[in-house]
Amino acid sequence: MNALMKTAGLALVAALCVMLVSSLNREAGKAVRLCASVMLILAVINHLEPVVQALQNFSAQTGLESGTVSLLLRLIAMAYVTEFAVQACRDVGEDGLAQKAALAGKLLLAAQTVPLVSRIGQMALSFLP
Repeated sequence: MNALMKTAGLALVAALCVMLVSSLNREAGKAVRLCASVMLILAVINHLEPVVQALQNFSAQTGLESGTVSLLLRLIAMAYVTEFAVQACRDVGEDGLAQKAALAGKLLLAAQTVPLVSRIGQMALSFLP
């Protein structure tokens, strides 16, 4: 809860700074908005460690290959980074670039899922007589 309050406070202060700077210089406001967005992500990224640890524990308990869990974590991270990039592009008024970033992220995610789909297919085939 403490981390949530700090993050919410940071977001409110950042919003105030963006509003003040934007009223003076619109382009500088966009830069402040982008910097504030990065600061917010960096402020919460350390709090994701328990999630990674829980997935690793789950992997050990179920006998999943560590490579599979690692791939799932990479895919999740790629989705969040892509969404962050898309939103950052939209924040600075670059909707066309945001659409291209979203498409690029989707294509990269699809390419990264090939090993996972292959493993699932191999598992399914192993159940056949």
